[in-house]
Amino acid sequence: MMISPAKFGVLLMLLLAACAAQADKADRVIEGEKANTKLAADSQQRINKISDKTQQLFQNFQLELKRIDDLTLYNQQMKGQISRQMTSITDTTQAIDEVAIVERQLSPLLHRMVDSLSTFIKLDVPFLLDERFERVAFLRHTLDRTDVTLAEKFRQVIEAYNVEVEYGNTIESYRGNLNLGDRSREVEFLRIGRVALLYQSLDGNDLGAWNSDTHRWQPLDGRYRRDIRLGLKVAKKQAAPELLLLPVLAPES
Repeated sequence: MMISPAKFGVLLMLLLAACAAQADKADRVIEGEKANTKLAADSQQRINKISDKTQQLFQNFQLELKRIDDLTLYNQQMKGQISRQMTSITDTTQAIDEVAIVERQLSPLLHRMVDSLSTFIKLDVPFLLDERFERVAFLRHTLDRTDVTLAEKFRQVIEAYNVEVEYGNTIESYRGNLNLGDRSREVEFLRIGRVALLYQSLDGNDLGAWNSDTHRWQPLDGRYRRDIRLGLKVAKKQAAPELLLLPVLAPES
């Protein structure tokens, strides 16, 4: 069947119109797909940003949890230290109270010790009296001072007692004045511990010993002259120690 030229033209026009319509529809579909792709890309970017922000928030959350754990452990340690410090404060307060009590008791005790030391020196063999009583006077002055600690006062009193104890274990010679009759003479004293206290005049003529029973100086005869002279040399470290024959006044019943 033959198509007339007129009909063929009409068909061609319809076909072109249909192709144009299809091409326009395809363009709209492509544009739509492009728009969808752009929307999808934008959505993915937003998702990525949200994911990154969420990850950062999660990391910050974990960091805060670690800080909380560290602070919890630190607080526990601080509680332990505070508890120990409170116990220490309580113990220190109690110790301070006890020290105050001891101070109130120790101060009168030190004064009694110095009084006893003074009495002892008065009743003891009369050697180095000026030096020993000066020490007692110094102790009395120290005990009345407010700028000296109680511990230092106690140390000085004990040191004075130790000096007196040491006198009983040593031999010593020294010069001093002694009233012999109606006149004063310079003599050499020989102290042997607290067992004997003797003297010899500088010219060697007068000898004597302290009598603790009568509390007087007792003259000695010349038979002791050599031993007293030798004893003085031993005390001065001018001679080696040796056996001395010296008068020792023993107590009598």
